[in-house]
This record gives sequence, C-alpha cells and structure tokens, in this order.
Amino acid sequence: MNVIIIIAALLLINSCSDRDRTNPFDPNNPFTHGAPTNVRVKSHRNTIELRWSKMDVEDLSHYQIYRAIENAELDSFRTISADTNFFFDTSAKYDTTYRYAVQAFTEYDAGTLSDTVRIIPGPVNFIIADFYNFVVQKLTYDAEHIMAVNYFPSPIAVEIHPREGNIYIAEYWNQQIIVTDPELNPVNTLELNDRPIDFALDAANQRLYILGYDQNQLIILTTLGAYIQSIPLPFQLAVKSHICFDSLSVCTWISVSGKDSLFQVQLYDTYQVQAYPGIIDPKKVYPDPINGGCWTATDAGIVYLSPDGHICRYLEDRYITDISVNQQNGDIYYIAYQSDTKSWETGYLDRSFDYESTPIKGNEIPDQYYIQVIPGDGQRGFLTMQVGSWNLLRFDNSGKKIGESGWYSGRLDIALE
Repeated sequence: MNVIIIIAALLLINSCSDRDRTNPFDPNNPFTHGAPTNVRVKSHRNTIELRWSKMDVEDLSHYQIYRAIENAELDSFRTISADTNFFFDTSAKYDTTYRYAVQAFTEYDAGTLSDTVRIIPGPVNFIIADFYNFVVQKLTYDAEHIMAVNYFPSPIAVEIHPREGNIYIAEYWNQQIIVTDPELNPVNTLELNDRPIDFALDAANQRLYILGYDQNQLIILTTLGAYIQSIPLPFQLAVKSHICFDSLSVCTWISVSGKDSLFQVQLYDTYQVQAYPGIIDPKKVYPDPINGGCWTATDAGIVYLSPDGHICRYLEDRYITDISVNQQNGDIYYIAYQSDTKSWETGYLDRSFDYESTPIKGNEIPDQYYIQVIPGDGQRGFLTMQVGSWNLLRFDNSGKKIGESGWYSGRLDIALE
C-alpha cells in the first residue's frame, strides 16, 4: 500500500511540474520563457505597427510596450489592455531607428521582457517581383520586414499606380496583367494575347504599354484592361527587353538585350518608331524627369538619350550592371565594374554638377546587379542586390547598411510604393 502511495505522489509531482512548464508566463517555459512571442514590426510611412501573440494566462492584466530611439535604452512607452495584441506608434519620424519590446503583467507578477525588434520608417516601401522564386513581396523602407506577400507563377515586371495604390504585375506564362490591392490581393486580371516581358504605366492617361514577346508587339491597354491598339515592332524583342514611359516627351523608350540601339515609339499620333544606334547592349531604361529622354546602363558606361536623339555618355571605361534614376532631382545611381582594376563601385552622377561621378561604396560590396534609389533631394539612400548571397542590401545616403533581406533570385523587378 505504501508503495502505491509513493508512486501516486511521484506522478502528481511530475504532473504539476509539466503543468508549470506549459504555463506561458513561467520564465522556465521552453517556448515562451515567460515573454510574449512572435513579436513583429512593420512600418507605413510614419506609422509603425507592432504585433505579438497573445499570452494564454487567466489573470493577465495588461501588456507594457517599451521603446528606444536610436542608441537610447529601452524605456516604458505605452500600456496596452490584456485583450489586445497590437499597437500603432504614429509618432515615428523618418530615417530614425526605433526598437520595441513587450512585457506581460498579471495582478501580482511581471513576465519576462520579449525579444527586441528594430525598424527604420520612411516615405516609401519596396515592391519586389521575383521571377524565379514565383513571389511578389512588399518590403518596409529599411528592407528588413515583409509587409505583404503573394505567389504568382511568373511575375516578370511590376508597377504601382501612384494615385490609386493598386499594384500591376505582369505574368509571363499566363499572358496576363494581374492587378492587386496594396496588400497584394488580386482584384482584377487583364488578359493578353501574348507573353509580357515588361510594361510601363502612364498614370495620367490611365494606360499600360506592354511588350509582347511572341508576336513582337507593343500592346496598349487602359488600366482597366480595355484594348486600345497593338503596334508591330520593326525590331526583334528579346526576353530581356525593357520599356519606360516618358511623360515629358510623350513616348516610350525600349531597350533590347544584345542590340546596340535604343528605340523610341511616339504615342497618340502615328506611333512612329525611331532607332538610335551606337549604344552597346543597353539594359533597363528609365525616363529622365527633368528634360525628358531616357537613361540606360550599358557594357561601356551610362548613356543618356535626349528626346531629339542626342547621346551623352558617362563612365565609358566601366561595365554598368544597373542604374536607377532619382525621379525627384534627376541624379543617376549606378553599379559599375572596372575590368582592368577588377574593382566594383556604387555611386551616383550628380545632376547639379554636370553629372560628376561620386562614389559611395567600393570593393567591400562587390557583385551587385540591381539598384533602386530612394527619391528625394540631395544624396539619397538606395537598395541593391548582391549576387552570391542573393540578398537585398539597404544603404543610407552615406553608404551605411541599415537593412538586409533574402534570399532572392537573379531576375527581379522593383517598384516603389
């Protein structure tokens, strides 16, 4: 009888011990360690959203939010009711580092402080179309946090409507333009009769200009999907062909990988096509926001093609993997490789000083193949992708890394929200 009593007591002790370890408020709990879990953060302009998983504790009284700005210590910031698991900080300022942590309280005890999360808010977010990974993501301003994600069979290009906020995604294999809301939920599908390889958005006139690969054409639709016209192109497109809309010159500019020309298609009148030769293997094209015309990266420097066909060349001794045009002040950001010195350079051409080159990063960040500048006045921050790590790297205007995310593929398209 005594043996039975002893065994029962041992079972009771073990049972109680198990229950203690499953209590999420217990600091010895192997999963929670007594703290709120799944603490996450994202930002939209000057609003920072903080969320966490609720703690299943009967006598939970409240949560305490702690916040630190830049290098300061965490300090008590807000008290949140026990039935809430989110908080919106609307007092945030751009280009400032914020850190947050959450602590749970009962009437008689305090839990453990959660892991700390970090974010830098700003005026834009990044929309990343990753063709080979079949995904479109919205990243925060610091490129550290995913705000929204959705999967598509072949997202080859992406644009965002600046007024409506809808996101347009070119679907290569499905021969469609998919329109989503800002959270990447599809709201409309624009059917095509061709595989799109790139497209440009004319928001003012609500038009889409789409390069169709199979039939070698420029397809013009309204942003609602109504068919306007198809223009046969007198040159052969490649899968790596690109288009941009030039609102100042009222035309589109088209580049084709492997061709040594840029092409201009005049719009709204006769849809005339003009070829401009002598540009070695142009890559993606960008409209110039100040004077019209377009910019492109080439195997022999950066090229500006004016609306009247005049060509200006910069950094001709370097292979340029990509450029990005600051659509507010006209500066040109670039990634360059110099084969004779085997050196990499990330910098910008300053429009205020006749496009003089200013390096920002060198060989410490090699093998970069995409760049996206943050619009604004003065020297700006930028986003790049590094081959090998396949990560997106976010730098501030001085070249200091402020964020990183991955893993991405070798074919991306980037838009700004």
